[in-house]
Amino acid sequence: MEAKERKKFSIVQWIVERSSGRFRTKFMLVASFGVLIALASSAGTALYNVTRLEQEASAEVYGGLARANDEYLENYIETTALRLDLLFEQTFSELRMTASMLQTLIDNPDAAEAIGTLPDQSSFFKDDFEVDPNGKWTQNKPGEQSVMSVWHYMLEKDGSIKPEILKDVKKNAIFDLFGPAIVKNGSEKLQVYYVGPKERPIMRLTPWLEMAQTFDRLYPGHTDKNFWDSFFPGIYEGWQRWLKDPSSKPVPKTDVTGYPPYIDAATGGNIVTFFHPLWTKDRADCAGAVAIDITLDQAVALIRHVHIKSTGFAFMSMSDTNVLAINSDGEKVLGIGTRDGQNEGVKEVKRLLSQSQYPEVAKIAMPSSEKPVFHRVSIQRAPGEPATPYVVVLRRLPGMNFYRGEKPIGMEYWVLGFVVPESELFSTVHSAQRAIQSTAGNILGQQIIVVVLSLFAVLVGIAWVARRITANLVDLSEAAHRLMNKDYSMRVNIDSQDEIGRLGMTFNAMASDIERYTTNLEELVSERTMALEKANEEISELNAKLAQENIRLGAELNVARQLQLMVLPAPSELQEIPGLDIAGYMAPADEVGGDYYDVLSSDGLVKIGIGDVTGHGLESGVLMLMVQTAVRTLLASNERDPKKFLSIVNKVIYQNIQRIRSDKNLSLTLLDYSDGQLQLTGQHEDLIIVRKDGTLDRVETMGLGLPIGIDLDISDFIGSIEVKLEPGDVVTLFSDGITEAEDSSEEQYGIDRLCQVISRNHERTSREIKDAIIEDVLAHVGYNKIHDDITVLVIKRV
Repeated sequence: MEAKERKKFSIVQWIVERSSGRFRTKFMLVASFGVLIALASSAGTALYNVTRLEQEASAEVYGGLARANDEYLENYIETTALRLDLLFEQTFSELRMTASMLQTLIDNPDAAEAIGTLPDQSSFFKDDFEVDPNGKWTQNKPGEQSVMSVWHYMLEKDGSIKPEILKDVKKNAIFDLFGPAIVKNGSEKLQVYYVGPKERPIMRLTPWLEMAQTFDRLYPGHTDKNFWDSFFPGIYEGWQRWLKDPSSKPVPKTDVTGYPPYIDAATGGNIVTFFHPLWTKDRADCAGAVAIDITLDQAVALIRHVHIKSTGFAFMSMSDTNVLAINSDGEKVLGIGTRDGQNEGVKEVKRLLSQSQYPEVAKIAMPSSEKPVFHRVSIQRAPGEPATPYVVVLRRLPGMNFYRGEKPIGMEYWVLGFVVPESELFSTVHSAQRAIQSTAGNILGQQIIVVVLSLFAVLVGIAWVARRITANLVDLSEAAHRLMNKDYSMRVNIDSQDEIGRLGMTFNAMASDIERYTTNLEELVSERTMALEKANEEISELNAKLAQENIRLGAELNVARQLQLMVLPAPSELQEIPGLDIAGYMAPADEVGGDYYDVLSSDGLVKIGIGDVTGHGLESGVLMLMVQTAVRTLLASNERDPKKFLSIVNKVIYQNIQRIRSDKNLSLTLLDYSDGQLQLTGQHEDLIIVRKDGTLDRVETMGLGLPIGIDLDISDFIGSIEVKLEPGDVVTLFSDGITEAEDSSEEQYGIDRLCQVISRNHERTSREIKDAIIEDVLAHVGYNKIHDDITVLVIKRV
């Protein structure tokens, strides 16, 4: 017994000592925290000043470098734009010179008549024509300085050139004298040619090539239409409009008219054509035109040799963002590809910034003046990758008259662009920031060392002081332990008048209160027991009411389920559809499902629908009933256009969804069957077709529309596919509840297994095929819970 008391005393002593130690620790921590705050404040002030200095220095360096970069890029793009402008201006000057020489002949008919005699006097100017009866044209033979082509509507029945046309042919024979010289000298040109007025559109081109033969091969039947109307419809009338209304000319100071870049029919090169119209002597009408075809090689070479920092590049585009010149790395950076376009007989090359795979690039706006414009875009090449910021500088070149199909001749501005990664422009700033950050890190480390040493010194002093003032706490700790052991008569005697003394007085008052309350504890327990019994009775009443409410809600859901199943087509109704053997099945995952299928017949047309509302339950079931009602209503109103039919169903469902403030939508495919032809519209799961010979096809419907109820108007997204059904062919429609059904190991049933079941049973009736599918799905699921509605519809042509 005595040993037991000694053991008890030692445990109490240990608790008292530990309690005293804990108070001392808290005291030390509080005091240390105060010192730490002071030290941290001084360190934080120093660090703040260093950080602010870092930010101000970085901002100053960044601002100065940004201004220098902008000035560098602006000067560089201005210089490059000037070089491009000079390149094109040289071509325009040579074109104007050629036009001026031929215009002089038109304005001086006597000189033109004299020149018209040259082919009879010199073999140099004489054209040796050869008729092609199949192509309905005549053309001079190889070896001439230029090729001269005359189409059948300017020929006599025997193939000879009409006299009035022959006069024009001889008058422009002088073209053989200066045409080759213009091609060989000056700016780099592909070919120079003359085309007569619209009533006599003879064509002479230098150097000689098989022009008519090439046109026959690429544009069959071109000789049945006037040359101008066949290849450049509207341009001739545009020039005539200039004579009637000079203000209609987009660029008043020049008659040069450009044509968008295209693949040349004769040479196969990517070229640009510039025309200069010729006028009658009285300036009352157009008298044909001269033209120069130039390749973009010089412009492309100039653009590709622009080097900005390490990986920056340049490009040139039209105002519609069609990029004419760029290097291959630039195409990848801007996310643009090349596609061919067709414009009235000539093949254009389209490479549009506005159709870039990167949205930030596609949104870049072309400049509205010749002043350089800066854009900053961030390009994210793949999801999850960080975006790369680029600086894009655009500078518009001088405007020119430009022909765009049969539209009036308008003004076109070509745009020069520079693209450079922002990181390359500001690499100096980044280096400076790293250096400043390193210095700031060193300062922070030094401050931490100072704080730790100071804190250690303070803790030593605080520990000595704490030991002197915690003696009275031992008595309080022992009294608290005895109070814990239900010795409510325990009181402490502390003579101190400080906070610890007041703590002792408070402890004694608390012990007296506990002793008094303990005496009255049985009465309090009795009162609390009565209160708990009353609360238990109230809970029982609430449970009874909740059970009745659950019964009522279950009855309402059962009614909704029965209503949903009632609107599905009955087997007897499906059997009445001529030419088709149809069987359907739907099992909702909850009391009310969100799957939909229906088969309706009206005036020889069978309308078949299948859909899947997102989720399941009462709200999805109501939305399914809305779809069924909308489809039946439209069919009853004799709406036969499948795309319009689906568009109206979407509009009705969208408006209802907005009214009930739901976030549901559904996939929906509608099939129209008539006389062995099946037409599909709308987006849902794949359509599985097993032909009579066992061949299996899967028809994807994702490209035939959008989910119903997402947007008010989806007419632009609705597509249609037609499928021919022969007797014995089987079509299977299903919801994703079939393919996503999981077994106990969470493995999905899958569409491949579904296809195998249908293939094995395709020679059986639709009902037997349907039963085989359901049996196989349930065998796969086993005892696992089915989480989604299951729907399948089998259609077999008999």
